Amino acid sequence: MIRFFIFGVVLVATFILRAHDYERVPTPNHLDEQNYSLSGLNLVETGLPVSWSTLDYPVRAEVFRGQIDYQGGLPKASVVLYRPWLDQPPLFMALVGWSAHLNGVDRNGFVPSSYSRIPSVLIAGLVSVMIFLIARAVTGYWSGILAMIIYGTVPIMVFASRSAMAENLIALLLTMMIYLIIKFWQTPRSYLIYPLPLLIGLAGLAKPTGYLFLPLIIFLVGMGYYWRKQTRSVLYASLYLLLLTVPFFLAYLAYGYLMDREIFERLLQIQSQRPIGFGNLAWFFMTPSYDTAVTRDSWFMFCLLSAAWLMFQVKLDFKKKLTDFGQPLILLVFVYSLLVVMLSGGENDLLAWYRFPSYPFLAIIGAWGLQYLVKKADFFASFLAAGLLLGNRMLLTNVLRDNIAPMNFRLIMGGLLLPSIIQSFSVNDWWRKVSQVVIVGVIVSGIYLNVTYIYNAFDLTCENIPHPAKISACPLVPSTWLSTLHFPVIWRWLVLGVPDRY
Repeated sequence: MIRFFIFGVVLVATFILRAHDYERVPTPNHLDEQNYSLSGLNLVETGLPVSWSTLDYPVRAEVFRGQIDYQGGLPKASVVLYRPWLDQPPLFMALVGWSAHLNGVDRNGFVPSSYSRIPSVLIAGLVSVMIFLIARAVTGYWSGILAMIIYGTVPIMVFASRSAMAENLIALLLTMMIYLIIKFWQTPRSYLIYPLPLLIGLAGLAKPTGYLFLPLIIFLVGMGYYWRKQTRSVLYASLYLLLLTVPFFLAYLAYGYLMDREIFERLLQIQSQRPIGFGNLAWFFMTPSYDTAVTRDSWFMFCLLSAAWLMFQVKLDFKKKLTDFGQPLILLVFVYSLLVVMLSGGENDLLAWYRFPSYPFLAIIGAWGLQYLVKKADFFASFLAAGLLLGNRMLLTNVLRDNIAPMNFRLIMGGLLLPSIIQSFSVNDWWRKVSQVVIVGVIVSGIYLNVTYIYNAFDLTCENIPHPAKISACPLVPSTWLSTLHFPVIWRWLVLGVPDRY
């Protein structure tokens, strides 16, 4: 019962944090979100998607050139609108469009993030549950709790999961697929693979890259039968997954051809020739982000380092037993998600939403990294903990708010490293336990810094911008009951006071 209570508290707390001010951060004038919002709203209300695009549409498809805004004010943008808009499949845009439609948004204006992001916030709550289930099945209950906390408090992951982008739906569908495969590996019940074609098909109807997960799923299901020496079932299962996914792909083609064959074929040709290359992986590690600008999120960097470390540690030995293949499976899915980005995205385009399906698995890997730090608790572990997990203190600064004083930093950093240094010379295990306590304290403090930043991100960004510029840089859109959720009582400890320089 106590474990269920802890799970519930973490789930609710991270949901509230993700929902708080969800319409303000990322910025409400996110034009790539607007693509799905406008097209979905028009699809729901008129049967034809209309939105802006930078792709080469024929002139006959252009229906508007000029400025769109929200009720005569901000947000606003200058766009060229096309009908039918066929950059993406219909599933996610329809989901976002229904949300905007139910809230009475005018399809001829700018769709506010207040309404377009509601599905993503709810989807992220389900992803958190799936992360817990997957991590618990692989390495136990506390791994699941830690992974939920990471996904719900690391700034990049929180802001990414709010965005009205199709990759967030793909992230949910992919975590569901992997959980079903884990259960299938654990118990020889074929009915566990029955929903997989549906999930793959829905992922593809959210965005075509969703179809690229089919080979991974066929391989993982095939390995489950291969380990049980049911070689004939490998072929049957592969055919089942392939043949039942094909109708979803045909549905996507039918949608495009029925809307406008010329435009659809032209856009498929353009999208297939996007510039990609061998610099993609380095670009991923160099540009942590949830948007089109780099975010210096130290916790996200720790998760990336954990993933790189695990790649050196884990061996993909498919001759092992099912019970020995938990961590390699998560790492394999994470790497495959990055391969999908590398094969489909631009080599130097900072379009971070392409990476969103990998974030749930990165959170699980980050949870293992935290557990390893506490277990190891030597100088190197203390160095990484103190050097990275408190790094997001920097995000709480702006022109009006100072960072930590240099001398204070030197004293704190030295104090955090001292127990592990003494441990290196001591034969007494007591100093190792002290180091473990210090690392746990650093982890808890780092989570608190993350939560405080996420809770105040909009104010931190906008409070130091002069008033005339603030209106356009930090536009306000209507709030909803979801965005006004806050922690009971303790929310006062998270709200930053007015800067002394005001």
